[in-house]
Amino acid sequence: MWLGEEKAISFGAGGHHVTILKEKVLQECQGIDFGVVSDGEQTILELCKNDLPYDDIKGLIFRKGRDALFTGERPPVKNLDEIAFPRYDNFNMKDYSRQIPVHSSRGCVYQCTFCPNKLIAREYRARSEKSFVDEIEYWYEKGIRQFAIDDDNFALKKTRVYAICDEIERRGLKDLFIRCSNGLRADSVDRQLLARMKEIGVREVGFGVDGGNNKVLGYLKKGETIETIERPVKDACELGLDVRLYFLIGSPGETAADIEDSIRLAKKYPVSLINVNNPIPYPGTEMFDYIKEHNLFLIPPEDYLNSVSEDRLVPVFQTRELPKEERIRVLKQCDRVRKQILKNAAYSMYKHRPIVGRLVKYFFNVTLFERLFFNNLTVRRLFEWMRYRKVLEQ
Repeated sequence: MWLGEEKAISFGAGGHHVTILKEKVLQECQGIDFGVVSDGEQTILELCKNDLPYDDIKGLIFRKGRDALFTGERPPVKNLDEIAFPRYDNFNMKDYSRQIPVHSSRGCVYQCTFCPNKLIAREYRARSEKSFVDEIEYWYEKGIRQFAIDDDNFALKKTRVYAICDEIERRGLKDLFIRCSNGLRADSVDRQLLARMKEIGVREVGFGVDGGNNKVLGYLKKGETIETIERPVKDACELGLDVRLYFLIGSPGETAADIEDSIRLAKKYPVSLINVNNPIPYPGTEMFDYIKEHNLFLIPPEDYLNSVSEDRLVPVFQTRELPKEERIRVLKQCDRVRKQILKNAAYSMYKHRPIVGRLVKYFFNVTLFERLFFNNLTVRRLFEWMRYRKVLEQ
């Protein structure tokens, strides 16, 4: 970022961490010069133009002498259609996956105890179907057919999802491979909507299950029941969609027996993948406040927020129901289940081809595959192409 006549390079940061902790981020990290809170588009634009004093740019954290100052909240952008979608003009797109991430909305109205997303975007706002499909069509004309919808709650309003499907169909955008990669709330979809989404190219849907029974869902304040969750999971599997389930393993109040309920649900349907997430208490969430109040941290927040992720089997807190060693045991158990489900899904892709299917069944190594997929762009692109061709054959 070039600022001022001195043409010095400055570094800025945004996202959940900065939005929640604000000045503390600049106080603890001397390498960051600016922080941008919540919706950052207008804040960054005003900062880069350098026409206003920093104090007059809302949503900005900046350094003044030895102090880090926050200028106050900027009102959220009400009309998302006013914001241009990213075109990555200065990126070498050959260095990236051929799958483009897209967002049709911001925010979520629910109050899950573990989720930091509501802290950065408390109010739900949506782009028009025209604006959203304009973005898909832009990439379609460049030869892109694979998209990942990363909304916090894509299907909150069913009528809007139907309108998006109709707009995609009206424009003749065919042979799409669309993933609802960030997950859907199960109570926001039904069989009819899932079938319509599949017609226009949605091939993968994820559901945030998070707990395996109603007791745990109540602790998490999910606002839905296990029966409500199971119905669309069953429907999506029967419709031939790839289904991913997201689970939290070891939330406050959850026991080893409760986790067995999650495992049973994961195995009950022919899902393609499960995520067994090690819960990370983010500052500002109800889960964080509970862990802090009861002094349950195994790793201090200032350490785990910089070193531990949801997919690592390293517990950052313990509970009376699941002390440290038991947490490690159940995390490893659930990871074995996850790997077996992924292996089964890989086999099911090629079981109609006996030789290939047999090779996959006996020699497919999940750990090696994931290492290559996430660290080798060539392997990732090859897999995405194979998966895309497989879908077109169906």
